[in-house]
Amino acid sequence: MSKLLTKTEIGRLTGVGADNIEGQKQILEANRIPYVRRKDGSPALTWEMVNQATLSRGANKPGTPGINLPTGFNLGAAS
Repeated sequence: MSKLLTKTEIGRLTGVGADNIEGQKQILEANRIPYVRRKDGSPALTWEMVNQATLSRGANKPGTPGINLPTGFNLGAAS
């Protein structure tokens, strides 16, 4: 069973901070990372969701076109 990322972890992953819910959702959607919405509207996701979306796009291959990671997007936090 997977543990949900904390709001702080999602803020670090997206690079927009824990309180910027709309910014987090925009970055997750732009990178085709699925999430569910909590009652307060904030995104909820697991590292498995991040990893699957990343791997399905071929993000593990340098120079792969179509990867749209914004400045500050920290995939290193996934390891």
